[in-house]
Amino acid sequence: LGIMVFVSVIGFLILEWTLKRIVGAVTGSHNWLGGWGERRRQRLYITGMQALAEGDLITAQKLLTKTIKADFDGVNLLALADVEAKQGHAEKALQYWEQASAIKGCELAAKLNMARFEINQKNGEKALTVINSLSIQQKQKPNVIVVWAGALAAAGDWHTLRERLENGWKKSLGTHYEYWAELASREDFAAIANKEGANELIQEWQKLPRGVKKDIPHQKAYIEQLIDQGMHQEAEKVLVTAQKSGPQTALLPLFKSLQLPKPNDSIKLLEKWIKKDNQNAVLYSTLAHVAYHAGNQILAEKALNQALEIANHPEDILLLAEIKSQQANSEEALALYKKGVSTSSL
Repeated sequence: LGIMVFVSVIGFLILEWTLKRIVGAVTGSHNWLGGWGERRRQRLYITGMQALAEGDLITAQKLLTKTIKADFDGVNLLALADVEAKQGHAEKALQYWEQASAIKGCELAAKLNMARFEINQKNGEKALTVINSLSIQQKQKPNVIVVWAGALAAAGDWHTLRERLENGWKKSLGTHYEYWAELASREDFAAIANKEGANELIQEWQKLPRGVKKDIPHQKAYIEQLIDQGMHQEAEKVLVTAQKSGPQTALLPLFKSLQLPKPNDSIKLLEKWIKKDNQNAVLYSTLAHVAYHAGNQILAEKALNQALEIANHPEDILLLAEIKSQQANSEEALALYKKGVSTSSL
């Protein structure tokens, strides 16, 4: 009996050892197959990303599509959406961005790409809907604000864009600020003037914070709109006040658009600058145009001659030709016209 028990125990141990070896072999095979599949997906992803970087969209699409169910933290979906968008497949691109937006850590990137895509498609309202779905913290990021500004512009909501620029977006937009500030102010001021009149535009400007009214992009847009509305006297007042400390590159050319019978403040300011910088052709040219529009041909001709001694700008040559023509000096006028046209074509 003892021998039988001993044999039974030995048999059980042998069976247990055999079963463990079989299970181990099967499990090892499974792990090996799983590891092989993971390595294959990695190769597909890497090769697909390389193809995308190379601009080979067809290959990138083919390879990255095979990684849809793999876990790449949504980056593969973002890349695939980019491929589809570049090929003009809007629905597929939006579908992949939507999937990516549900993955933690990928939401913001996916939604910003969706918003940019809608902006490029001139769908400003849809872009704003995407932006509004972001969290408060996400909306404070500078890269989000840049896209947000583009969405407001695409939607034609210039007033909201101008207000946001005036209330905290300047730092976040960085080098983009001047572009958006001038564009938003120009469009919004034009809408106010066209709908409610120039006087309402002036009142709107007066309500703005002092810091905003000192901002050159806003000043430029406001002055341009005053000139467009025929409010040249008011435009001159703002131009002179804004440049008391010296000429501003963005504002100085606007003097040439003034058409006033007595632009005394403008002439006085320009002559003051010329005394400090008497080799500046731009200042002489600006003075000449202001004087010409005021009917003061003597001052205009004098300033033009001084400008042309320093630099031969076609605009000044042609204006001098116009003055000579009005003086019935046709021969000299014709010579100047030819010179101005030839200089313009260089």
